[in-house]
Amino acid sequence: MSDETADGGGSESPGVPDIGPPALHADQPTPPQLENGEGWAADPLLVSGCEAYVEGEYLYQDYVYDDHGADTRSVLEQPPGGETLGGFYCRPTGDLRYPTAPDTYAFNGADLLELRARPTAEGVAYRITLNTMLEPDAAAIAIGIDTSAGEADDGRTDWGYGLGELGASVDHRLVVWGTGAELDGNPLEDDHVTVDVRRNQIEVEVPLDPEDETWRHYCVTGLWNAEDGRFQEVSVDADREVPGGGKRGMDVPPVFNVGFRFEEPLRRNIDIEELLPRLAMVVANAPMEVLQRLDEPLQLLGLLGDAPKLFDIEDPLGLFNPLEDPLSVSELVGVANRLSPFSEAEAVPRSIGIGNWREHGQATALAARDISQYHADIDFETLRAEETDRRVPDSGFITYLYPSAHEFGEGVDPYANVLEGRIQPYGVYVPEDLEEPAPMVTMLHSLGNCYTQYPAYMPTLVENLAEETGGIVFMPQTRGPGIWYKKKAELDVFEAWRNLETRFDIDRERVSVTGYSMGGFGAIIMATKNPDTFGRCFGVVGPPAEDPLQAPTNNMIATPSLLMNGLFGGEDGGELFSIFTEKPENALRLTENLRHVPMLLWHGGTDPLVPLLGPTNYARELREHGYRHQIDVFPSVDHFALAIQDSWDRGPSYLSPTEVPKHPSRVTYRRVPEFDYPELGIVHDSAYWVTDIDVREGHGSGLVDAISLADGYGDPTPERFTSSGTKPMPYTATGIEWADPVDVRGPENTLEVTLEGVESVTLWVEAAGLDPETELTVEVDSDVDATLTLRGSFGAHDVEIEAGTSTVEVDPLA
Repeated sequence: MSDETADGGGSESPGVPDIGPPALHADQPTPPQLENGEGWAADPLLVSGCEAYVEGEYLYQDYVYDDHGADTRSVLEQPPGGETLGGFYCRPTGDLRYPTAPDTYAFNGADLLELRARPTAEGVAYRITLNTMLEPDAAAIAIGIDTSAGEADDGRTDWGYGLGELGASVDHRLVVWGTGAELDGNPLEDDHVTVDVRRNQIEVEVPLDPEDETWRHYCVTGLWNAEDGRFQEVSVDADREVPGGGKRGMDVPPVFNVGFRFEEPLRRNIDIEELLPRLAMVVANAPMEVLQRLDEPLQLLGLLGDAPKLFDIEDPLGLFNPLEDPLSVSELVGVANRLSPFSEAEAVPRSIGIGNWREHGQATALAARDISQYHADIDFETLRAEETDRRVPDSGFITYLYPSAHEFGEGVDPYANVLEGRIQPYGVYVPEDLEEPAPMVTMLHSLGNCYTQYPAYMPTLVENLAEETGGIVFMPQTRGPGIWYKKKAELDVFEAWRNLETRFDIDRERVSVTGYSMGGFGAIIMATKNPDTFGRCFGVVGPPAEDPLQAPTNNMIATPSLLMNGLFGGEDGGELFSIFTEKPENALRLTENLRHVPMLLWHGGTDPLVPLLGPTNYARELREHGYRHQIDVFPSVDHFALAIQDSWDRGPSYLSPTEVPKHPSRVTYRRVPEFDYPELGIVHDSAYWVTDIDVREGHGSGLVDAISLADGYGDPTPERFTSSGTKPMPYTATGIEWADPVDVRGPENTLEVTLEGVESVTLWVEAAGLDPETELTVEVDSDVDATLTLRGSFGAHDVEIEAGTSTVEVDPLA
C-alpha cells in the first residue's frame, strides 16, 4: 500500500488510508480488443451471451475460452490427445484441440469475443473481435445470413468452405480470414476488408442492402487453410499445423466457436438421488469375471466379495454409501463405467456438472451438425433509427468479462495451466430484488475447476448464500484451474471485484469469502493476507497450507522441492503435473492477522486429500490467539461428500452478519515478504490503519500489534465452546466465542505498539481515532531499532524507536 499522498491516495477522506490492495482501487483499463476504430463508438457489453442495440450499432458479446468445438467423445472414453487447459472438473464438453504451434494459435486462436454490425452507405459493416490473434489469417469467420429471418427455408444449409452441413439455412455466406473475404463465393475488394492484429479485430463491408428489414445471422469460427482456401479440417490428433479432437468415423465440423448463444446450459446434470441407483445398476449387473479382473479398484471401493451383486437395487445405500466412503466420486464413476455392460447413454456421466466453459450447447449442436438454434435476428430498422436496447440480465447467474491492466500474453498456456489474455471471465449470482449497496460473498473455486463450478456442481450453496446474506455471490476465474490464489490468481480476484463495482454498488463493509477444497484454502489465505477486505470466512475442506505435509505436521516437515516444484508444481508446469505452485504458501504462518475475521471451517473425518490433522492444527493456532472461530468435523465424510449432497445448513447463515470493521481499535498484522509479488503490485504490508510494514533484513517476517486507546480498549474474553448436530450431516463442533472485556484501558490519546522484526511502519493517527492536535503518547516494545511514521491529514511525522521498551510523547503537528 502506498502512502505517497497525505490524504491517503484517493481514499474516502483525508487522513484515512485506502483499504485493500491497489488493484481494488485502480481505474478500469481499455485493452486494444476493446478499442473502437473509425465508424464504431459503442462501449462493449462485457456480459457474455448477450446482445444490444446502441445508437446505430448491433453488439453481440460471446464467452471467452469457450472455443472447444464439437462433442466427439463419450463419457466412456478418454479425452482426445493434444494440449488443453488442465483440470478434471472443468473439462469442456467440446473436444477440439488447437494445433501445437503457440506462436500462431496460442491454443485460443478462434475464440470469438465480440461481433458488431451496422448499416453503411454501401451496405453492411461487420466487425469481428477475437480473444486471441497472433497472425491475421490464422482464424476464419463465417457469417451466414438468412434474409427471411427464418420465415422461409429455401437457403442452403451446407455452407461450403469445408464447413459442410450446419443445419442453418442461409441466403448469403460471408467468409473472412483476416487478409481476405468472400461473399457467396465471390472475393470482396481489398479495401472492404481490414485487419488489426493489435486490436484482434477484422472489419468487412459487404454490398448488401437490408433496408429496414430484420435479417437472421449465424456465426462460426475456425482455423483457416490458406493453401486450400477453406476451413482447416480437424484430424484425430493435433500437430503443429492441424487441429485435433476428431474421431474416426465421425464427420466433425471444423468449427471451434459458435456465436449468438443466448442460452447456454449451466447446471448439475445428475442429482444424487439419480446417481446412486445408476451406480448400483451398473455394478450390480457386471459379470463376476469382470469384477475379478478389477480386483484393485474394487478393493478401493471396499466392495469385493463372493457375490456379484454388490448393490441392492431397492436400497442402493444398503451395502455402500458413496457419501460415507473416502473414495472420490470421479474414481467411483470411472470404476462403474469400466464395469458397465450398458451403452453410453446408460453410463454414469464423468462429471456431475455441465457448462463449465459455457459451451455445452455449442458442443452438442456441432456434434449434431445443427446450429440453427444459435442465431441473432438483427433489426436494421432499429439500427437506422439509432435506438438503444441493451438485452442483458439483471439477476440470476451472469458471466461478466473484465479487462485486466496487466499484459501476460495472449491465449492459453496449457503447460502452466494459465489463461493469459487481457479479457478474463468471472461469474456472479444476483438475487432478484437486490438492494444496493449490496453485501458480497467472494466464492473461490476448487483445484481443477473454474468460475462456473458452484452453479454447475453446488447450485444450492450459491442460492443459499445469496438468500442468507441478501447479496451478490462473486465467483472469479483466477486465471486458471490451479494457481492457489497467489500472484496472477490473487490479482484476478481484485481486478474482477473492481470491475464488478462498476456494475453494482458493493458494500465493502459486508464482504465475506468462502470456497471448497483449494477454494477453501483460497478463502483462508485471502482473508489472512487481506483481513481489512473480508469480514468473515467459511472454508470447506480446504487445507491451511498448500504443501500437503506442512499443515498435518504443523510446519515440521515440508515436501521436498523435487516433488513440490519439479514434478508436481510450478506455474511453468511440473515435469508430470501442475498441481501446486513453485512457491507454496502457508496460512499457518499468518494466523495473527485474523483478529477481526471470524472463521467457520468444515472438514471430513475420513478426508484423504486434506487430512484432519492439518485443519485441527490451524484451529489450535486460532484458539491460542483467542480468535473467534468454529471448526465442524463430520466424522464419516470424505473430501467430496459435502459437494455431492449440496446441503449447507448453518454455513451460509454464518456469513450473514459479516461486518468488516473500518478502523478497529486493535490491529495485528504479520507481513511475510516471500508471499509478496511486487512485480504485480501485490505487497501484503498493510491492514486497516497500519500500513507499509517493512521487515528488517534477516527476519523472515515482521509483526505489528498496535492498539489505540482513543475510545478505550480491553481485549475481549475468549470463551471456548463445543456442540454437535446432524445437519447437513452428523458433526461435532469446537471453537471460540468472544465475551465482553474484563479490563478496559482509556480512553486516552495513546498508542500501544509491539514490533517484531519490523524496521519501519506507518500508523494513521486519525483513522485510529486519535487526535493529532493533542500531544500523543506512543508506548513501544520492539525487538529491533525501528522508525514509526505517524500519518494523517497533517502529513507525516517520523519517530525513531530504539530496541526495547520506550515511551515517546509526540506532537504530530510539530
